[in-house]
Amino acid sequence: MRATFRRLLALLDGRPTGARGQSLVELTLTLPVLLVMLMGLTEIGWYANNYLTLLDVVREAGRFGATRDPMLWVDGEEKNYHRMDCELLSDKFNKKAFETHNLWPGPDLSAYGYYIGGESASIGYYDGVACSVIGNMEPLQFDDSKDDIVISVFSFGVVNKGTPNAYVKIVGRYPARANECQNDDVFDPFDFQGGTDGEGRMTGNGSGMDPDEDHSRYDPEWDNVRGYVFRGNHQHDYGAGVPCLGSEFSTAEVEKMLNFEDDPDRARKIAETTNFGMVLVEVFWSHDQLLGLPWFRLGPVGEGQIIHVWAFFPVSAAEPDIEF
Repeated sequence: MRATFRRLLALLDGRPTGARGQSLVELTLTLPVLLVMLMGLTEIGWYANNYLTLLDVVREAGRFGATRDPMLWVDGEEKNYHRMDCELLSDKFNKKAFETHNLWPGPDLSAYGYYIGGESASIGYYDGVACSVIGNMEPLQFDDSKDDIVISVFSFGVVNKGTPNAYVKIVGRYPARANECQNDDVFDPFDFQGGTDGEGRMTGNGSGMDPDEDHSRYDPEWDNVRGYVFRGNHQHDYGAGVPCLGSEFSTAEVEKMLNFEDDPDRARKIAETTNFGMVLVEVFWSHDQLLGLPWFRLGPVGEGQIIHVWAFFPVSAAEPDIEF
């Protein structure tokens, strides 16, 4: 006790205590940890800022699409290379320099039916939504060789409405020539009748010619493109031997969301659901580190991390004229 008291008095008097280097040693040990924590917080903040910016961007694009009519889009125009620009909507993202090339900076899309032909048509639904994304991204930049935008429109109806067995069924996914991935989708969204699953819900039978089905839009072949694809840089291999471009969401996944699967309040929500349409806007954006430090990522510093943000918005113009 006396030794402790003497030591305390020595510290108060400023006399040497034999621990002159203690503070330096403590600083040497703790400073690297504090610096790593500070840099980590900086990177997390940078990532969160970009994520939230992109989230606002897809919401704004969804609002743009919610007020327009996707049914006016001419089937097949989503495969016209000249619809993949924003020159007729805004001067913020002009692709004229690329319009004389068959190969995009991303993968060669000729195998998927994308081609160059004619002059750019006036702004339409899908290219308008995509260009709304581009026009609202500032201060972020859209990289033509890495980033992508995908837009899908769904029409859905309520089967057995007003009964305990009611459920939601997607009866169309647009663009009609780009709506399915082999090995991830089970059937064409326009072929939704003709069979039943284990729960008694409608499934397609491969004909696409049953009542209420849109025969003109049914396509028995696998598109391996899902949604309107702005650049074609995002693709996924589902084991079919051909990568599928576009949306991460299969029709079955979206249908499951609409049916509020595993929701304890599902019965009430389905009872309040009516036939309607909705637009799905997805952005795949290559995020680069602010500080470029290798210990904050698992791969090489030069590889950007893809941020995937998405939003659903209602589109009354896509409501199907069907009563089950």
